[in-house]
Amino acid sequence: MIKLRQIVSNKSLVAAVALTSGSAFAADPSAAETAINAAVASGKSMVGLTTSGVIGIAALGFGLGMVVSWLRK
Repeated sequence: MIKLRQIVSNKSLVAAVALTSGSAFAADPSAAETAINAAVASGKSMVGLTTSGVIGIAALGFGLGMVVSWLRK
């Protein structure tokens, strides 16, 4: 009896997943492609901004360290 319940629950789960994922296949592929391309472009700009920020902070820290060491002499 327990085995039968597991089989029925698995079949109903598969059917529910198939019904909900069906709408994803019916969506306009160009809309999904546009969203993916926008996300990639946003990610690239974030990487560029983060990289320049890290390099700027490192240069600022190095420069301040050099000035402080020069003033101590």
